[in-house]
Amino acid sequence: MRVLLVSANRERLPDPIFPLGLAYIAAATREAGHRVAVADLCFGRHALHELREQVMRFRPDVVGLSLRNVDNAAYPRTVDYLEGHREVVNTLRAVTGATIVLGGSGFSIMPDAYMQVLDSDLGIAGEAETTFVTLLDALEGGFDPAGIPGVTGRHSPTGRAMVYPLRDWPLPGWTSGLRPARELFDYPRYIRRGGMGNVQTKRGCVFKCSYCTYPLLEGTRFRAREPEDVVDEIAALLHDYGPHPVFFVDSILNFPRGHVEAICEVILRRKLKLRWSCYATPVKLDRQQAQLMARAGCEGIELGTDAVDDDQLKRLGKSFNAEVAERANRYCREAGLRVCQTLIFGAPGETEASIRATCAALQRMQPTAVVAMTGVRLYPGTPITDDLLREGRIREEDVGLVPAFYIEPGVAGFLPDYLRQQAQQAGNWVLPGLAAPIQPGSQRLLRALGVSGPLWRLLHSPWMHRLYRTKFTRPDTSWGVPHPRRKIV
Repeated sequence: MRVLLVSANRERLPDPIFPLGLAYIAAATREAGHRVAVADLCFGRHALHELREQVMRFRPDVVGLSLRNVDNAAYPRTVDYLEGHREVVNTLRAVTGATIVLGGSGFSIMPDAYMQVLDSDLGIAGEAETTFVTLLDALEGGFDPAGIPGVTGRHSPTGRAMVYPLRDWPLPGWTSGLRPARELFDYPRYIRRGGMGNVQTKRGCVFKCSYCTYPLLEGTRFRAREPEDVVDEIAALLHDYGPHPVFFVDSILNFPRGHVEAICEVILRRKLKLRWSCYATPVKLDRQQAQLMARAGCEGIELGTDAVDDDQLKRLGKSFNAEVAERANRYCREAGLRVCQTLIFGAPGETEASIRATCAALQRMQPTAVVAMTGVRLYPGTPITDDLLREGRIREEDVGLVPAFYIEPGVAGFLPDYLRQQAQQAGNWVLPGLAAPIQPGSQRLLRALGVSGPLWRLLHSPWMHRLYRTKFTRPDTSWGVPHPRRKIV
C-alpha cells in the first residue's frame, strides 16, 4: 500500500523536536513492504499548501497523522493545538479519499475525544509500530480492523468513538533492532534548528507521579534496549550526520539502576566522543552515577524533582523526599553536570509554606536553571485526575481537549506574583505559563552562532539573563497565540 505519514507538530519553541515516534512507524511500515512517504509540517512557511501538493503527487491509500501534543501545557499562556490539527485533517479530506488514521502521544491520551471532533476514519491509541502494520494488513485484505487491540473506530450510533482494548505490555518488535527512518525526514535541519538529535533507550515507567501520562502511553514497566544496540545507533548518527549532541528522550534515563551505567560503559569503551543530556530522577542518583555520566559525555540533566518539600512530594506521588532531591542536585554539580530543576507549583494540597520551602531549597541548591510550571494540566486517567473526580472536586466533563488546569485554591492568588518575584531574583528561571518564551528569531540566532545542546544551560550566564528578560521575548509561541480556550478547575 501507499502510505503517507504526516507529522502535524509545528511548535518550535523552545526547540523543534524531531518526530522520533513517527520515524519508528515509518521504519516498521517500510520493513513490512509498504511504500512510505512522509510530510513534516514543522518548518514550511506554507505547510498546508505543501501538504496538499504532496498528497496529490503521492496519491496515498492510507494517511497516518501523528498528533504529538494536545496543547503547550502552560497556564495561563495556554496555546491549544486543536484547530491546527483540524486544519490538517480538513486539508487531507479536500484532496484525498485515503483512509486517515490518527495516532501519536497527543491522540493516545484522549482518543475518544479526538475521534469525535476530527474527521478521521481510524485511530491507534498507544504504541503503534506493530499495530499500524497489522491495521494496514487488515485494510489491504479487506478485513474489519475492529478487533485489533488499540484501534479506535468511527463513531458508533451513540455518538461516541469505539475504543477497543489497549494491548498488553510488552509488545514484541521495538527492542529487537528497529531503527527509526530518520533519512525520510530532514534530520539535519532539526540538528541545526534544535541543537541536538534524539534517541530513545527504553519505554515504560514504574513510578506513579500523580500528574504523569507516561505509564498510560508506554506501560507501567520498563522495556529497555541493549546498551550495545543504543550505542550502535548513536555511532551511526554521528557517522551519517556529523558530530552533534544527543538528547535521550526516555521519561527518565538513570533508572533502573544499571541501565545508564551500562550505556556509559559502552560509550567509554568505544571512546565515542559524544555530548548528551537527558531527563533523570533523584531516585538512586548517587555520586558514582553522576561522575560516570559526566565521563561518558553527559553535559546536562533535567531533574524531574517537582517540589523540594516532603509533604508536597508525597502528594505528587514522588518516590523520594527533599533530602534526596538536594543530595542528587549536589552530586550532579560536583560531577560538573549542569542541572535544570523542573517544578510544578499549585498541585492539590499545595500551601504557601510548601511553596516557600521549595524556593528556599532552590536557593541553596543553585541549579543551572529552573523551569517552573503554574498549576497542573489535567489528563484523563492520571492519578491526580482520578482523585479529584472521586473527591467531587472536578467533573468528568472538565477534563478533555479544552486545556484544564488545577491550582490549589488556597495559593491561587499568591502563586503567580511570588513565582515572578523568585524568577526575577534568581535570573535563571523559566516560567512557561507566566512569561513570554524566547523569540524564534533569537533561538535561530543562537543556533546559527553554533550554540548546541539545551538552551536552559545558558541561563546561568549573566549575558543570557539580560537577553532573556528583554528583546529575546515575544507575545506568542511559534504555533498560535495564548487565548482563553482553557480553564481552571
